[in-house]
Amino acid sequence: MVKSVLFVCTGNTCRSVMAEHLLRHYAAEAGLAIKVASAGLGAFAGSPAAANTVAVLEEKGISAKRHKARAVDAGLLAEFDLILAMTKAQQDRLRAINPAVSDKIFLLKEFPERMQGPREELTGSNEKDYEVSDPFGQSKEIYRQTRQEISRVLKAIINAWRREGEQA
Repeated sequence: MVKSVLFVCTGNTCRSVMAEHLLRHYAAEAGLAIKVASAGLGAFAGSPAAANTVAVLEEKGISAKRHKARAVDAGLLAEFDLILAMTKAQQDRLRAINPAVSDKIFLLKEFPERMQGPREELTGSNEKDYEVSDPFGQSKEIYRQTRQEISRVLKAIINAWRREGEQA
């Protein structure tokens, strides 16, 4: 089973922050010991999470008030068993930053399918279906929708890991 997960988006203030805190919360509820972190390809180190990110996580009893953005580098990527990006462009950039870990880099929304076995690479016609849109600068309702979208995927991943653990 995966022991560590890194979520990556652009600024490390919205999507990856939500994913990090939600997965940490769900893993704790499921009794799974997983190291979880997040970073951004264009992050300004030390920036706080976006106010709406903090607000929509607090609606679920999860605090991201202490979050500080950090930038991705090759060394950070090497520290994790699994790296989940929000867009295909981010996935491609991550693979270019550290080609040695390319086989550990997936899109968040495609990963549940990948857990069930290999499949073909995404093509231009279907890759958008697997991307998580950036809510940065939009309304709290858009952030809430993003949280719900990420949450659904993470719950599917946690359930699969839980089943894996039961079979071990």
